[in-house]
Parts: sequence; C-alpha cells; structure tokens
Amino acid sequence: MAKVNAARVMVGGVAAGAALFVVNGIVNGALLSGAFMEWAQGMGDHLHAPARGAALGLWTLMSLLYGIAGVWIYAGIRPRYGAGPRTALLAGVLLWIAGKLTVALDLMALGILPTGLILGQLLGGFVAILLGVSVGARLYKE
Repeated sequence: MAKVNAARVMVGGVAAGAALFVVNGIVNGALLSGAFMEWAQGMGDHLHAPARGAALGLWTLMSLLYGIAGVWIYAGIRPRYGAGPRTALLAGVLLWIAGKLTVALDLMALGILPTGLILGQLLGGFVAILLGVSVGARLYKE
C-alpha cells in the first residue's frame, strides 16, 4: 500500500481550507447574518464572543483544519475507492458527519442555538466541505 504524500495533503488541505473559508463566509456573513444578529441581541450579556479579528483567526484555523483533515481522509481512502471526485465526495461526507453533524446534534440537545441557525450551518457546512475537499483532492498526488 502506498504511503500518504504528506506534502500534497498539506497543499491540498490549504486549498480546501481556502474554499471552505470562502463558502462559510458567504453562508455566515451573508445568508445567516440576520439570524445570527437577532440571536446575539437576544443573548445580551450572556454572549462572550471574541473580538472580530480573533473570531476571523479562529474561523481561518477551523477552515484550514477541516481542509487538511478532508484531504487526509481522501488520501487514506483513495487506494480502496480510487482517485477522483466520487472518492473526494465520500471523504467530504465522512468529514461532515464527524465534524458538523455530530456538533449540530450536540448544539440541538443543549439548546444553545436556534434550530434554524443550526440547520443553516449544517447545509452551508455540507456545501463548503464537499467543495473544499473536492478542490483539495484535485491537488493530491501520491
């Protein structure tokens, strides 16, 4: 079995992370921003969000980690499922289940965010992860 090309995982992961960051920015900054603002106002003093710059840094790191993890999953399953978009989508679905769906179920159980925001995050995250992993997988070579 071939070894994973760590350098290409990183290259593909950074590209995937960039795509994730852009899609998540559109989803959260444009599509869900009104709902987030309404929720934040309702939270009042109970919300302790970091400064905008720190939040952007955290979202950048999150996108990068998702991108690297997605391409790493792709590289790991590629020998069994073959190279290409179908395998990249499978890797993306696995990452979405482990990284987004499970967290969304936790947030729903805790009642931390309104269900509409959680569902918007799930759908937007699904698109972002599938697109990001697909972009990163195109750059991966063994």
